[in-house]
Amino acid sequence: MKTALVSQQTSDLIIIGAGAAGLSLLLALDDINYPHSVTVLERNSGPLNDRIWSFWSTDTQNISLGLLNVPRYIASIISHRWSHWSLSTSQSNYVMRSDVYRYCCVRSDDLSRLAQKRIDQNPRFRIIYNSDVTLVRTQDNICTLTSNGFAINARKVLDTRPPPIDKNHTGLLQCFYGEEITLSEDFFEPSCVQLMHQLKSAALGIEFVYVLPFNTKQALIEFTCFSLHAISKDTLKLRLHGAIKELLKQRKYTVERSENAVLPMYLLNQNHHKKNENICYGGIAGGAMRASTGYSFLNSQGWATQCARELMGFNRFSPTAPIKRVYCVVDMIMLKVLRDNMSIGVSIFELMFKKVKPARFVRFMTQQATIVDFISVIWAMPKKPFLIAACKLLINKK
Repeated sequence: MKTALVSQQTSDLIIIGAGAAGLSLLLALDDINYPHSVTVLERNSGPLNDRIWSFWSTDTQNISLGLLNVPRYIASIISHRWSHWSLSTSQSNYVMRSDVYRYCCVRSDDLSRLAQKRIDQNPRFRIIYNSDVTLVRTQDNICTLTSNGFAINARKVLDTRPPPIDKNHTGLLQCFYGEEITLSEDFFEPSCVQLMHQLKSAALGIEFVYVLPFNTKQALIEFTCFSLHAISKDTLKLRLHGAIKELLKQRKYTVERSENAVLPMYLLNQNHHKKNENICYGGIAGGAMRASTGYSFLNSQGWATQCARELMGFNRFSPTAPIKRVYCVVDMIMLKVLRDNMSIGVSIFELMFKKVKPARFVRFMTQQATIVDFISVIWAMPKKPFLIAACKLLINKK
């Protein structure tokens, strides 16, 4: 693995961060035979198995029909696919199923291995670990990055580091703590993801348990809440263990790994305010995360593909935002409804599962909705709170 610094500290493009956005752009550039040098600077000492990214994509059986909505190199590292996904409350249970769309996941260590394989085969690409960038400055159209006592120059810089949480945000925060566990006996239903298990409105906000089953004995279980304020890791961990105890009863299990994050559920795109065309923001900082859902991986793939083409053809970063404006507006209204009355969240998500067809639901979640899909989703929602929220946002904008 290439971790040592080379003597000449220059690169045509520098990517800060070896996460989903940074490595996705690297892979997209490699896929189109980008002829210039690319350096990835990562603060950790090596690849981490600390994330699982999930998204909806068309089934592999439909690749020949041109329906796959992730690049083929990403499709090659999808570790699991599910045909069913569900929502449950204390009184009801709803299951969606699709013959075309699948709920998929990619592990962070698999993405890192794929990127490293491409780097090993491409002398123009490299990744430098233990590189915590402390300063980025620009002079005479050259960007200089300082990291751990060394400096490296480049004409283009992509910064994928997540920004700090805005304390004055006008949306929500998605807070979660999860553990990947293994049981000694069969328990999980491996064909169905529990997107929102035991969904409820409670003290922390809108709470639910997310269960991603890999087989009958192994799953990732997360306690998640949509909250107005950040929830501490200790609190989330305590709630998770209570949820696992209730779910598994007395079954014994071992913890393979854990993950924890606080994600912004508000409109965020630092590219709207940047002053230097040679520096671009990617991932969460670049607006890849849907504010109302917290999903970002699929948006990062589309952005990375477009950005690679722009760099190849015009030597510029993609001017196209990862999320279309219409979805940003819908998300703003949705979040306003939830902020005004958190208790209504359970009804909203329940109605979505109850009244919207699975294919329409997926297309809406993945920014591929038709006009009919939009109408179907809007029609399923309670009309009064959404109209009030839309009017408030319109008045505040004026």
